[in-house]
Amino acid sequence: MKTVITIILLLVSVGLVFFAARPVWSEIASLRAERAAVEDALARLKDLQSLRDDLIKTYNAIPRSKIERLYDLLPPKPDSGNILVMLEKLTRDRNIRLRRVEFIKEASSVSQSAIAGRIVTKEAPKFNTISYNFTVAASYESFRSLLSAMEKNLRIIDVTDISFAGGASNLFEFTLKAKSYYQK
Repeated sequence: MKTVITIILLLVSVGLVFFAARPVWSEIASLRAERAAVEDALARLKDLQSLRDDLIKTYNAIPRSKIERLYDLLPPKPDSGNILVMLEKLTRDRNIRLRRVEFIKEASSVSQSAIAGRIVTKEAPKFNTISYNFTVAASYESFRSLLSAMEKNLRIIDVTDISFAGGASNLFEFTLKAKSYYQK
């Protein structure tokens, strides 16, 4: 009888372990998997943090003069005064007379259009433009020199239209429509 009771108690204890400990065991396994996922995410975050620190260190190592050059390339605001100074310098260096500069106020463009009952949204550019017209009096060779200098200028100038009229002797009057860019 003792052996029967021992066998029954042994089977009951195995059953208890199987039914009571099994949910705890599966919970422990899921917690281990979750722990591994959290450790993986933490490792990736540490990698991102070290990458961020490296980028900040690299950015801080860039001389201020080079950063200012980037702002000359794509300034944070329209800065029509600097455009005027740049045009004056480019023309004066080539003995060209800058006769007139006119900045054009641009109307805001519609970013949505309806096509066959659907609305299509255009991706907005990451920059704004400032348009202007200017007139110079120069010889053909001087004008070509001006265009070459504008092409090599740090600030991007897109010339969209050139017109000219004959003038006295070797001088022509050139009117250029152009646009430059600045940050949004």
